[in-house]
Amino acid sequence: MNLRQRNSRPARRVPHLGALAGALLAAACLAPQPAQARPIPWKEGHFQYVADHKDLKEVLRDLGASENVMTWISPQVDGTVTGRFDETPQRFLDRMADSFGFIWYYDGSVLRVSGPNEARSATIGLVHASAGDLRRALARLGVTDPRFPVLYDDDTGTAIVSGPPRMVELATDVAHLIDRDVARADEPEIRTFPLHYAWATDRSLTINGQAVNLPGVASVLRSMYPDSAGANVAHASTAARADAYKMHGLDTAAADGGGRAASAAPIPTLPGLFGAGAADHTVNNPPLPAGYRQGDGGASPGLPTDAPQADVDGASGAPHAADPVIQADARNNAILIRARAEAMPGFEKLIASLDRRPGVVEIDASIIEITETGLKQLGVDWRLHSGHLDFETGNGQSTQASNPGSLNPQGFGNPNDTTTAGVLATPSGAVLTAVIGGAGRYLLSRISALEQSDNARITANPKVATLDNIEAVMDNKQTFYVPVQGYQSGDLYSVSAGVSLRVLPSIVADPATPQIRLDVHIEDGQLTTQVVGQLPVVSNSTIDTQALINEGQSLLIAGYTVDQDDSSTSGVPGLSKLPLIGKLFQYKSHQGQKFQRLFLLTPRIVPATPEQAQAPAAACSDCPSGS
Repeated sequence: MNLRQRNSRPARRVPHLGALAGALLAAACLAPQPAQARPIPWKEGHFQYVADHKDLKEVLRDLGASENVMTWISPQVDGTVTGRFDETPQRFLDRMADSFGFIWYYDGSVLRVSGPNEARSATIGLVHASAGDLRRALARLGVTDPRFPVLYDDDTGTAIVSGPPRMVELATDVAHLIDRDVARADEPEIRTFPLHYAWATDRSLTINGQAVNLPGVASVLRSMYPDSAGANVAHASTAARADAYKMHGLDTAAADGGGRAASAAPIPTLPGLFGAGAADHTVNNPPLPAGYRQGDGGASPGLPTDAPQADVDGASGAPHAADPVIQADARNNAILIRARAEAMPGFEKLIASLDRRPGVVEIDASIIEITETGLKQLGVDWRLHSGHLDFETGNGQSTQASNPGSLNPQGFGNPNDTTTAGVLATPSGAVLTAVIGGAGRYLLSRISALEQSDNARITANPKVATLDNIEAVMDNKQTFYVPVQGYQSGDLYSVSAGVSLRVLPSIVADPATPQIRLDVHIEDGQLTTQVVGQLPVVSNSTIDTQALINEGQSLLIAGYTVDQDDSSTSGVPGLSKLPLIGKLFQYKSHQGQKFQRLFLLTPRIVPATPEQAQAPAAACSDCPSGS
């Protein structure tokens, strides 16, 4: 076997980069290499061939034709083959490559044979994808060859490819495609999430007399994503421009060619602004526009240069381009979110959990006043009815009230009383406060009986429906205004007195026995006959309490005594106005009563209709149904 290489043409000079690549390829070829990533589909197991001073290109064409493998041979492949060969096709191809120094590469369709001076090297810089993404893509497609290893840098997203021209071309194209796909996947989209029950914006509520800011859904989402651009759009925009200026400075440094950044001269300071040490102060130049670029330095061939640049300066604290932007649409009560498509399902699920139908609680309040005379003469039937307890107190004179749900619906008799002939009367005693169930209406019925004799009255019976954890306010006050004269102007100050009832209900979800937690604040004030500076004195009483009651029960609050004084003057017309003797024709009456003021609160959970229970919590207006 005689292998001779033809030297009819002078060897082409290779630049220093090509020489380096050639040295790498030569070292790779001399070392034992495993099989390529995509093997050549040889047809026969053995290749028998006899050549006598035959051109190398013809020999390689015969190899491809006999094995039914398409072959492309570079004009730079040159040599003469003489000898008899009987070996595997792969072994024959490797022998020819070792002898004549050419490089071959199979891309899955064509066997490409190139000259040793045609080796290429490319540095691929990924903007959006990572080096791991490129590594996995090249391995799946079978582009890489163990004879020509690819160097990856995961920190900078860079890959160095050296080898046959076709391999470098394919690796560059794949890097371009995956970087563009990742950039397209990272492109944010905007979706609208209309709210049905929750508020998109913050609202101010009054709870326990104090203004409380109730955060809306937009504020809750921003608190979950502290880096969202919606929290501080101005700061994010400024930081993004600053980061863009830094990135462009790196590009300018690369285009400078000397490996150093081209720095602009600082703006001179005005003398006297900073004193004698003005020259020591560092002056920051204003940032360049976001779209300004001073060169294409460092741009990898074949990669897109118009893709959106992501912020990489993590130390600046500025939100990245992938951070969501959350805004509230107050007019439509909706949430606008600008984020990546893959993050939208998470936002949708979170918004749906926040936009749930709140419970509705109806509060029936009764403000009752009972005279002490009425309590002594008739007594009040304070009777607690349940399946386990039946308790009643009174003065022993009034008739017991029956309850079908009690232990003894007909009441209990007094074995020591033989004069009532079976009439069930209330026992003698008193009760101050209670949490009563179905007996609330029986108490109101007894109060109605007392009203007929002017010994009791229901001064107010407001009913209000409120949402769960939203305070209901019921006021019944009298207000008068006091003029106050100042130095140059006057003003009016209001003075109020009356009953103010604030109830904050909270539903305790329990499938077996629903309960309601009540936070009650009562202010009971009245104008007294005492006068200070020609202004009446206001007497105020306050009750703050909390209770946990079952559905259908009532909360009774008692213990306050209210004094009522009625004074009136009448007289004979004309004669009562005479001086000195006019009082002889006048009549003055004064009547005072003491009332026990009771507050009866009966909350009730308003059930949802079937349509409301089946209504979706939140839906996207511009996405397909079910999203």
